[in-house]
Amino acid sequence: MRVAVFGATGSTGRSLVAQALDEGHSVVAYARHPEKLGIAHDRLTVVEGDLSDVAAIERAVERVDGVISLLGQGMPQKGTPIAQGTRNILAAMKKLGVRRVVVVATASAADPHDAPKLRSRFFVGIAKLLMRPAYDDVVATAQAVRESDRVWTIVRPPFLNDGPKTGRVLVGYLGDGVTGTYLSRANLADFMLKQLADDQYAGKAPIVTDA
Repeated sequence: MRVAVFGATGSTGRSLVAQALDEGHSVVAYARHPEKLGIAHDRLTVVEGDLSDVAAIERAVERVDGVISLLGQGMPQKGTPIAQGTRNILAAMKKLGVRRVVVVATASAADPHDAPKLRSRFFVGIAKLLMRPAYDDVVATAQAVRESDRVWTIVRPPFLNDGPKTGRVLVGYLGDGVTGTYLSRANLADFMLKQLADDQYAGKAPIVTDA
């Protein structure tokens, strides 16, 4: 499988790229600063560009079997740059006939299946109050994905940590009593990669946590 990865230079992105290569896949890593990736491999192609560079995004998406986006705001920015970049990625996918996309978000991007309890509503409220630019961007990103005609999955982890890859996760929705509180970045990468070959969660936005 040939996979395009956006957000490849972040902690989860590097884990995902490494896991994909270890499993025999070919990877196209899209990065504004390729030197931050720190991985070299004969099945790894790096495309340099930012999220407004439509031509570069199309080069990254061309001839891939699926797209994974681990994009997220770092320092607070005005507007919704991740959402706009995601729209550019989705447009490139449509133009080039790529059907499958898996995107990371947070619980701030609510799902109709959620039934959040007080604790969950508190944390989302704090995010909305203290990190409003990032909150608005993640909500707009999820909306852009939902409104697309691609086969999408939105993966919503809670608190991420640097725990090991176990391959054991819980999948559910806010308030259903199924999921926990933490997810390792390695397990997030593993789960997202697996979704490219599995439509079980197509058109869904589950909460995913460590088992």
